[in-house]
Amino acid sequence: MLKKEIINIAIVGLGTIGKRHVMAIKKMDGIKVCGVVDLDLEAKFFCNSNNLPYFSNLEDLNNSISVDGVIISTPTIMHYKTSCLALKLGLDVLIEKPITASVIEAKEILDLAKKQNCKVLVGHQRRFYPLVLNTKQIIKEGKLGQVIGLSGIWGLRKDNEYFDPKWRQEITAGPVITNLIHEIDCLRYIFGEIETVSSFSTNALRNFKKEDVLTVNFKFKNGILGNFLITDAGSSPWSWETAIGENIHLPKLSENSIRIIGTEGSLEFPNLKLWSYDKKTNINNWKDKLIKNEIHYTELDPYISQINHFKDVIERKIEPITDAEDGMTTLKVALSILESADTNKTIKIQL
Repeated sequence: MLKKEIINIAIVGLGTIGKRHVMAIKKMDGIKVCGVVDLDLEAKFFCNSNNLPYFSNLEDLNNSISVDGVIISTPTIMHYKTSCLALKLGLDVLIEKPITASVIEAKEILDLAKKQNCKVLVGHQRRFYPLVLNTKQIIKEGKLGQVIGLSGIWGLRKDNEYFDPKWRQEITAGPVITNLIHEIDCLRYIFGEIETVSSFSTNALRNFKKEDVLTVNFKFKNGILGNFLITDAGSSPWSWETAIGENIHLPKLSENSIRIIGTEGSLEFPNLKLWSYDKKTNINNWKDKLIKNEIHYTELDPYISQINHFKDVIERKIEPITDAEDGMTTLKVALSILESADTNKTIKIQL
């Protein structure tokens, strides 16, 4: 499309993340929220209080206002239907992660976008953090030597009220699909494709269909081995959100949740702490002293960066950093982890 003075963005789904997008867009020039679609009465009150046009369906919004792109921040199970509607209207879409609830649905969105000549950006906003780009560069420069393994934890105790909506009790809203999928995308982006996964899980704490605790081992295509423990029923200071303060509703504790180990050094992530030998020789070993170097990085709001990127995508200045195919691959890994836990089998991911 031709460059416009103002890019009009519609938001479908005004939950926590939908409101987060509204907050980000309010701080930006050259882009505005032209309307909101949601069926919840609270969303209508929010729109009235913030002078935002409110609609009960996307067709009415599109017929009433000029729309350039749509942010889809509904529950995952609604991503497919809403995305297909937006694409059929000829609109570019930013779909919150995961792209859909199934690989089949993701593939249909990919094909429909190509047919409609529309762009799909999947909302893995962490790729916009300088600290992620810094980590990728540290590894590329060989500062860790050969990366051989990594280990991570995501452990927060979600409040009981969080699970009042029934859809949050389903597998499609469990911590793997809701939270670990961010880690999967980051790991793929930094280290390359994940080839094989093996996992165990339990739902015995809350007895919902979704998992309460899950552990997974994975092997990357390049031979790196890793593991992750994730739970939304445990109390700990170890998560991305509490490490860097991304979620405004959670405390910032600055504790790192991932450790990356190489032959010549290690890195704590996401707050970058590089451990390396004090003396650089060809024979360093466990008897030698390790020193810590804290790496400083620029802090920014990834949601603002992501919306700026979406604006550039709409104006055809750039291709989506995480397009439908990329989002589908991350979803494959997440679903393979759940499949492994369900079948007690090691799953080789079809890339």
